[in-house]
Order: sequence, then C-alpha cells, then structure tokens
Amino acid sequence: MSDYIHTWSTEHAKILDTLAQLIKLGVSSREGQRKLQELKEALESHLTNEDLNLYPALKKAAETDAGLRRELFLFAEEMDQITAEIKSFFRKQEKDPMAKNIPAEFHKISGAIRSRISREEDILMKELEKLADPQHSAL
Repeated sequence: MSDYIHTWSTEHAKILDTLAQLIKLGVSSREGQRKLQELKEALESHLTNEDLNLYPALKKAAETDAGLRRELFLFAEEMDQITAEIKSFFRKQEKDPMAKNIPAEFHKISGAIRSRISREEDILMKELEKLADPQHSAL
C-alpha cells in the first residue's frame, strides 16, 4: 500500500512539474508542444493507474463508510467533468496547435488539474493512509 501511495504521489509531482514547465515554455512553442504530448501521456497513465489501484480499494472501503462513499461519488462526478474538458482540449490542440484559444484553454485545464491533484492529496490520501493501516485489508 505504501508503495502505491509513493507511486501516486510521484505521478502527481511529475504532472505538476510538467504543467509548470508548460506555463514557462508556452503551449505554442515547439518545446511546449512536446511537453503537451508528455503531459497527455502522463495523465493517461496516471488515470489508468488510479482506475486499477486506487479506486477499487476505496470503493471497497466505501461499502461500509457512507462519508467515503459520498466523497467518492463527488470525486467521480468531478473527474468526469475534468476528463471531458481535458479530452476536448487535446482534440482541439491536435487539430490546430496554433489556434488562438489554445493558451487560454490550457490555462483553464491546468488550473483544474492542479486543483484536482490538491484535493486528491488532501482528501483521498488520508483515506489511503487509513487503508494502509494493518487493521484494514482492502489493499
């Protein structure tokens, strides 16, 4: 469990670092375009990792914890919205990387990603740490 928490935190740090680099480089620069692809791949990998390792354990724990069940519902709803926005951004960006609205849309999704990571680490990390307690066997 602690290995997964470490991996999860490391993935978050990589995503946040890539976002920071993109802000400095600008999404329209050649290097920014390369970093956007890196961000897309990191997000896809991270979401797959969460789907396989994080959410099944939390859902199992939520079977007996109404507060956690409610939090997971809200996180899932929010994630659906963020994922739709991110996919839309990348479709637009791939179609026309130099479109005038790309930097503004990147700024919007960048803020949403940073906010989501912060909330996950503030809320879900505590739940994961509870599950890592030897008294729990969900993970």
